[in-house]
Amino acid sequence: METNRRTIIKSASVVGGVAVVGSSAGLASACTSEEPDDSQSNSGADATVEASEVPVGSGTVVDETYVITQPKEGEFYAFSSVCTHQGCQVRTVTEKEIVCPCHSSRFSTTSGEVTGGPASEPLPEYSVSESGGKLTISGSS
Repeated sequence: METNRRTIIKSASVVGGVAVVGSSAGLASACTSEEPDDSQSNSGADATVEASEVPVGSGTVVDETYVITQPKEGEFYAFSSVCTHQGCQVRTVTEKEIVCPCHSSRFSTTSGEVTGGPASEPLPEYSVSESGGKLTISGSS
């Protein structure tokens, strides 16, 4: 009886180990070191957003292409929303940083410069113009 119990326990640990390795491989493949494809990079198109949709002291991602920030009332900055580390989409904007969820690279909300790695290159910056309460981000850096 003891042999069967050991066999079952060993089998369960092997299956559990395979499940962990399999799920780790799936996560690793989601963040490859390859260059981002064209669907993730800036297409060069302009984007428009209501100024009221960009919170003061934070920011928002626009059209899965840009991140626009408003660190101070009426002060807007726009950057690529594609992290320069491995091409993940940035999602979080705090008062001082744009944060990539994949590896926690951090970028300045006013310059796009790296404030914390592993990214070593800044986010490309784009021009923002305001007219009638609408912000237009120019698709050429």
